[in-house]
Amino acid sequence: MTGFVILGAILLLLAVTVVLAAFRGGEDTGAALEAHERRDAAIEALRDLELEFRTGKLSEAEYREIRARLERTALEARDEAATGNGEARRDPEPAPEGSSACDRCGETLEGGESFCPACGRAV
Repeated sequence: MTGFVILGAILLLLAVTVVLAAFRGGEDTGAALEAHERRDAAIEALRDLELEFRTGKLSEAEYREIRARLERTALEARDEAATGNGEARRDPEPAPEGSSACDRCGETLEGGESFCPACGRAV
């Protein structure tokens, strides 16, 4: 009889622990993540999205809508990480005489660079 009481108390304690953990867990919106972590998470989500689309789990309309949203998120986080101050990058200044600018992001390029240091695009 005493064994059943102890077993019941242990099960009750376990159930209370699981319920409290569920309440404290909540949904992670990603707001607390650093910019580079949000960028990496969006890129990983894009990879998962591609797999789900190729396996037929998503229609093309769903795929395009979600992909556009994830790409925007990744680019905004990349720009925020590049500035290092929590704000997305502003429109770039015009390139000084004798230098060029990246076609994609407008970053000023020094002579002899093969790739844009901001977005990685080949120049």
